[in-house]
Amino acid sequence: MNDNIYIDKFQKKTDSELEAIIEHKEKYNDEALLATIEVLKSRNRESAIFETIETEIQLSKENEILAQKLTIEEDKKNNNISDNSTAPELYSKRVIMVFSVLFSTIFGAVLLMANLKQTGNTKGQMQVLIFGVLYTIGSVVIIDLLKIQSNLGIIFNFVGVGILTEYFWNKYIGKEVEHKNRSWIKPAIISVLITIPLMLIIIYGQ
Repeated sequence: MNDNIYIDKFQKKTDSELEAIIEHKEKYNDEALLATIEVLKSRNRESAIFETIETEIQLSKENEILAQKLTIEEDKKNNNISDNSTAPELYSKRVIMVFSVLFSTIFGAVLLMANLKQTGNTKGQMQVLIFGVLYTIGSVVIIDLLKIQSNLGIIFNFVGVGILTEYFWNKYIGKEVEHKNRSWIKPAIISVLITIPLMLIIIYGQ
């Protein structure tokens, strides 16, 4: 079954209209061109340019797939992502950053603690917990005392995640350690369930 959405539409066009599409092929997308060729072929119209266009489209798709694969591999290399089954399953630095910025530094600290548990680093877990709690409390106090707008307070979260990922991660896990990505869905659900009641208390408690 052909999923090209242009097939039925182009069946209504005349040969001249379809040939005009081929003549001005730079104005049309790949699916439209392939549909045009298929309809013309079904009418026993043949041209050497059909094969040329089909080959160009196929090469373009192959190059696009290759580029996507290279991008994925480069991303894995840059973030030390491994396909090795024995590699530890960790929340990535990117995930820790997102949680810290969206929620607060303590949420990122909890994820990093989970990573340290995976690597068996008890000492690191305690230090990250102490930092996360004190930093979060300190940020709230400073924001309140200086009357900083809440949208500017996000700067504290960026600083906090920088310390978590560039100091604690590198010190206790290792900057170059290879790992598999751990799913962020469960901690995301938990974080939302914790955050919503707190926000409601703050809003309606004033």
